[in-house]
Amino acid sequence: MRVGLACLSLLLVAGCGVASIPPAAAPSPAGTPGALVTASPPGGQAGKPTGEPPGTPRPMPRPRTTQPIPPETRPRDVDCAHVKCVALTFDDGPGNYTSTVLDTLARHHARATFFLVGEMIHEDDRPVLRRMVAEGHELGNHTWDHRDLTSLSDAGLRHEIIKTEKLVKEITGVRMHVMRPPYGATDRRVAQETKRLGLAQILWAIDTLDWRDRVPKLVVRRSTAAKPGEIVLMHDIHKTTVEALPRLLNVFDRKGFTYVTVSELFGDLKPGKRYSDR
Repeated sequence: MRVGLACLSLLLVAGCGVASIPPAAAPSPAGTPGALVTASPPGGQAGKPTGEPPGTPRPMPRPRTTQPIPPETRPRDVDCAHVKCVALTFDDGPGNYTSTVLDTLARHHARATFFLVGEMIHEDDRPVLRRMVAEGHELGNHTWDHRDLTSLSDAGLRHEIIKTEKLVKEITGVRMHVMRPPYGATDRRVAQETKRLGLAQILWAIDTLDWRDRVPKLVVRRSTAAKPGEIVLMHDIHKTTVEALPRLLNVFDRKGFTYVTVSELFGDLKPGKRYSDR
């Protein structure tokens, strides 16, 4: 008993000779196992709802780390009529790999547009969204839970968009001006509602099909087939896309492309109108 009390006293005073162990470092987002899989945008022709069917189960995201927010970046004046521009877009996030995507884009001085799903934004994602804004990326509305908007009532359609709009505004202070309808599914009602809410509908010219074919070299090959003025569709929730990103950026660098946001690509976007290339 005395020995035990003596050891307890030593533990309280000097740690009983045991060195303190620093907390383990948080895992890198790129190394987090179990990539998040969500219902994905369509393949094939823009505007036609194909790909994973609506209603695909959407697993809850795993905890993730974030990077420090850099100083605010000034807006740019890019004339894509005279510069080789490409608009890289990322859907369905934020996710486990979004911070890694931002790190890679920063190394290439590249800006992109992130179409955010409201239900995917958790408390630890708030610094990630603020970092996107600080680094000059554009935030777009990808609805609350990735439902086919053409299948909803007028009230349901409005709810899907406004709920995400309010959350992003609360976190970043930014009012979004672009949205992407899940699966590319849109119709007259969607056009009317997005026009009323001041949001342009952004589709794509190049679908990398990264949600279907989880092969980095295919993502590189498909994305870099983009011509000046085109929009490229990818997802920042898939590890294979994140692995492909440095390679595809190297190819675009060699081709002399400038990476722009959707709003930089088109300049004057009209609410309700659909865009896929310049």
